[in-house]
Amino acid sequence: MSHDQGSVPDITQAVDWRDTALCRTGGFDPEEFFPSNGTNGSVSAAVRHAQAICHGCPSRLPCGQWALDRRIEHGVWGGLSEADRRAILRRRGKQAAA
Repeated sequence: MSHDQGSVPDITQAVDWRDTALCRTGGFDPEEFFPSNGTNGSVSAAVRHAQAICHGCPSRLPCGQWALDRRIEHGVWGGLSEADRRAILRRRGKQAAA
């Protein structure tokens, strides 16, 4: 198929996982995915809330892998808490960022 000079060819562009992530497209406050440290158990509830959102996200797997690859320390990424990511990295024999 040819196109006239000056026309734009139809190029299908790969969609970045961040473009379809629920945390970005679902109207959520970004702070929901970065619960602050606390001592009264509210952090656990906040982490579980973020993980529940991530559970239904079409970008969950690439998001979690992205955070693991970059040793992201804070927040819930791809449904993985900070502790989850540290445990995965330990199992892989890699040290999490200090």
